[in-house]
Amino acid sequence: MTKINCIAVLLAILLSACGKSEKNYEVEALKVSTETVCAGTTSAGKHYVGKVEEESSTPVSFIGMGTVTKVYVEDGQYVSKGQLIAEMDPTQCENALQAAKASLDQAMDAQKRMQVLHDSQSISDVDWVNVQTKLRQAQSTLDIANKALKDCRLLAPCSGIVGNKMMENGMTALPSQPVCTILDITKVKVKVSVPEKEIALFNPQLNKGKGVTVTAEALGGKTFRSTQFVRNVQGDPLTHTYDVRFTLLNPERELLPGMVVNVSTEAEEGPRTLSVPIRSVQESADGHQFVWLAKGGKACRQMVQTGHAQGDRITILSGLAEGDKVIVEGYQKVSEGSEIKD
Repeated sequence: MTKINCIAVLLAILLSACGKSEKNYEVEALKVSTETVCAGTTSAGKHYVGKVEEESSTPVSFIGMGTVTKVYVEDGQYVSKGQLIAEMDPTQCENALQAAKASLDQAMDAQKRMQVLHDSQSISDVDWVNVQTKLRQAQSTLDIANKALKDCRLLAPCSGIVGNKMMENGMTALPSQPVCTILDITKVKVKVSVPEKEIALFNPQLNKGKGVTVTAEALGGKTFRSTQFVRNVQGDPLTHTYDVRFTLLNPERELLPGMVVNVSTEAEEGPRTLSVPIRSVQESADGHQFVWLAKGGKACRQMVQTGHAQGDRITILSGLAEGDKVIVEGYQKVSEGSEIKD
């Protein structure tokens, strides 16, 4: 075999080996999720954080001074009007009542004796007037003593929830010192602080009938609606906000004073606009915004101009049309012209 023939045989063997090692690689299409662009309405509602307040808070106290012998209520307990709240040691008042009764008996006896003398004109009219005056004074003293004894039993002046119990058994009660407070929460108020640039939204003369939605996360996201509100005409000089209080019916007494709630105004329907999820909008190296579109099974970069965001979506001012398919998941893996499937 000549040298040339050997070389030819070796080349044939090499070419055969290379042919066997060649493989056909296919590019697999990337899995993505798309959203078809369609026009929708935008809302211009405002959102605030509010705090629940009671409709009214009534401090309940003894009129006189004495030692508290028993308090019958606890914090959070519901009480009805006229229910016994607490009792004070009545010993001093009982003694005063007995003294007043004795004085009245004495005055009545004096009147009977003087009646005879007056009828016989044995005493002057001035003396007779003095006798009658002492009788009326004794009767008034008895009435006062009866009232003081009655006031040793403290009764609820209204129905409601005991908000704060401030006295215990054995403590000394002073006049007008609260034993507890009773809160009326069958209706509650929700206070929000509104920036001065938005206070025009809550003009009672212009916005009658317009309401807000109150969402209580503490109650599992339960919502309430209110159309009654009162705004404070004097703003906070530091924060430049005005307090607005909305009235809510609370028949089940679910909303409790101090509870934090979300307050949303009822939005008026705005013009129809295009919007996409905020996460699908990307920013290029030169600062321009774009989204990835799905066109004919391929990824295509589309420059867009965005507007305001609301929630997890953002409006598109230009660059998209209804019917475009925007890649909303898997866009991190694609590039211009990438094969995709959804």
